[in-house]
Amino acid sequence: MTRTLIHSRLLSNLANFYPDTGTVQEKDPTQNSYGEESPGWTDLAGHVDLSCAIASMPNGSETKRPDGTIAIHVRRAALAGIYEDVLPKMQFVADSVAYNILSVQHDSRSKTTYLTLERVT
Repeated sequence: MTRTLIHSRLLSNLANFYPDTGTVQEKDPTQNSYGEESPGWTDLAGHVDLSCAIASMPNGSETKRPDGTIAIHVRRAALAGIYEDVLPKMQFVADSVAYNILSVQHDSRSKTTYLTLERVT
């Protein structure tokens, strides 16, 4: 007799493990009145208000320069679900903070998408 190791309702009861929400955005450049391209972002269809958990990672950095300090904050986001359309050239917005997506990985059970995020300030 075959038994499953994971109860069928386990994932539906994991809402507390994904306390945040975030949106994946893709580049949508526009032109200003001088014909110059200015950066713009638009929500990726089907990737708005995704349940997620965001954690800090220890490998951020800080560089002091004469004109100011540049800090790079690295985060890891676990998204509840598989999102194969998400690419590293996109950005992830959570709590009104935009992060560059550095990498995208999926778990072996096709239940979670992991994003490595970067914010430069």
